[in-house]
Amino acid sequence: MFTNHRHHAGLTQEAYRALPFLSNTDLTETKNQALGITRQPNPQALQFGSHFHTAVLEPEHYQRTTERLPWQQIEDLAAAVRRQRFCRDLLYRGQAEQTHTATHEATGLTVKVRPDLTITSSKTGRVVLVDFKPTSAQDYAHFCGAIELYDYDRQAALYSDLLGAARFIIIGVRKESPFEVWQFEATPAPGLIEQGRKKYERLLKVYAQQPRPVVPTVSVMPAQTCIPTYSRA
Repeated sequence: MFTNHRHHAGLTQEAYRALPFLSNTDLTETKNQALGITRQPNPQALQFGSHFHTAVLEPEHYQRTTERLPWQQIEDLAAAVRRQRFCRDLLYRGQAEQTHTATHEATGLTVKVRPDLTITSSKTGRVVLVDFKPTSAQDYAHFCGAIELYDYDRQAALYSDLLGAARFIIIGVRKESPFEVWQFEATPAPGLIEQGRKKYERLLKVYAQQPRPVVPTVSVMPAQTCIPTYSRA
């Protein structure tokens, strides 16, 4: 399914974004284009999520900035995660935000993933992936109902298949007080990973069939005159 797996140890978030490969977010954009959806992500929501993940996964790097964000809410959410015994254990044992790339065999496309936490057993090599998601869901049932709606099943399948993970755990953190923390096991859920796999494979095929942009190249002639020629990538 995936080959040429490579672990990019120590890569920053900025360097990850700069990698010229397909991410789960790119697949969402491909889906939106195919459906004619022009809605753009909310910049403040993206900033909120970024700072929340820093506060949870790398608290030593967390600090407030001049951005107009609900900083106390972000800190309350992170504190709720760390108060939860199961989450504390995951954070203690896991590696935060490790970048991996691999080639999807069926399309030849290179995919990049960056799980929130990767836990690898030193004895068995068994891999467990964890993803933290702030949520506006009012209760656990509504949070579970949003798994398919927001394509978390696709993310779980993509990450698990690329890394050969045995488990994919989604931790939902309710944005409103009392900031409840919910655990959802994606891997054993009947048909969920299979459904997510169908989603990402279909979108990878759609992306692969899209016309690639014309890329200029430069040929150096004997007289040292540079004449641009064009080839399709």
